[in-house]
Amino acid sequence: MDFNKRREELLEEAYNIKSMNEFNSTFYKKFFELVENVILSLLQSEDSFFGQFMLKVKRGIRVDITYPIATIPKRDGFNMYFNPVLFLQCEKKEMGALFKHEIYHIMNSHFERERKMKYKLNKEAINVALDISINQYIKNLPAWSKKINSVNMEYNLNLKDDRSVEEYGEEIYKSIKSRIKEIKTMDDSNDKYNEINFESAHDIWEEIDISEEDIKSLTKKTALSINDKNTPGEFEKIILMYKEKAEIPWQSVLKNILPYVRCGYKKTIMRRDRRQQDRLDLRGRLPKNEAELIVAIDISASIKDDDIHKILLEILYISRNTKNKITIIECDDNIRRIYRLKNEKDIKKRSDNNGSTAFTPVFKYISENNLRNSVLIYFTDGVGERELGVKPLNKKILWVLIGNEEFSLKYPYGQVKRIYKEREEMLEGNVGLQMVNEVIHDWAR
Repeated sequence: MDFNKRREELLEEAYNIKSMNEFNSTFYKKFFELVENVILSLLQSEDSFFGQFMLKVKRGIRVDITYPIATIPKRDGFNMYFNPVLFLQCEKKEMGALFKHEIYHIMNSHFERERKMKYKLNKEAINVALDISINQYIKNLPAWSKKINSVNMEYNLNLKDDRSVEEYGEEIYKSIKSRIKEIKTMDDSNDKYNEINFESAHDIWEEIDISEEDIKSLTKKTALSINDKNTPGEFEKIILMYKEKAEIPWQSVLKNILPYVRCGYKKTIMRRDRRQQDRLDLRGRLPKNEAELIVAIDISASIKDDDIHKILLEILYISRNTKNKITIIECDDNIRRIYRLKNEKDIKKRSDNNGSTAFTPVFKYISENNLRNSVLIYFTDGVGERELGVKPLNKKILWVLIGNEEFSLKYPYGQVKRIYKEREEMLEGNVGLQMVNEVIHDWAR
């Protein structure tokens, strides 16, 4: 019997089932054989990464979910639940795309990020943002899936591809607050069991009872257990971070640098206005310590691909260990590119046409834009100017030197930390080469 015939028969059977108790062992067996057929198709294609991931996921049936599939992490692994009526309405390719959709949620840490967004965005904005942030990378999704183009029309927005879920959520929420909502009448006769409801698509995540660290550990363990040459490019950065560790303890480094930098003031009801203390209706102000973090990358010709690899790994850990705004500046003898970094997905490949090394353009940019309260982390091999052409405006500067070269700057105006590259050393009486990794743990003052 062909796939579609079996799917249609199971769908007809599922339509007549009104509660979990009516799903017998025969239905379970036939249903999950169909699911395994879809997984097998993924394994035999260029999407084998997703097929391998699905083999490590536990599966069950729940009729209370309002989306074809919903997944939650538990201590024993990821548990994926199916609403048979909604799932069996999809074609085979659409089923595979829905598997990808769930795995994208997992790999992009959406369980944890959704929790944090709840503090400032509403449910509608979060759910739509979660889906469009990943659906743009998935082919063959069902026609009803949330896509950027349709969301732009629905909310009168101009959202772009390849942005973070947080950015999408904020823009959608602004639109929701500004528009006049139509009053929708609810039809109590609707059978929720047979209908997709996007607003409650991720409600099952409320049942998650393990910590963020446990979720990260589970995701890491699952991702690293998959050895697949067809791993999607957008996952390679994430898996890279799981495989390799940053050489610099960024959590403690950033903690020491960032809290001491003031960035203007914030209004507060906990303090009266200093000039008009009798006016209880006026709010006072407190120092604001949230500074912008600028990460400069030396992309000159002397910086090799292996060096860039190390730099990107360090930046991945920086993005994970701070909530401050991060701006990336790529510079050789001139600034080549500037972009915002909100998470690991925003990191871009190095620019081409690389020249010699000059540090001054970055400090000139900081001066011209009056970024005196910013913190600068500059990744370089250290071979550049003897003196800066512009005296640094900002007080907090950290140089991260890649390699063994002596730092050319006479006055660095900040702290210096070095990451040694692997180097070749000849062993006496041995024609072979030994690769040695060295890490310096002391700060150069």
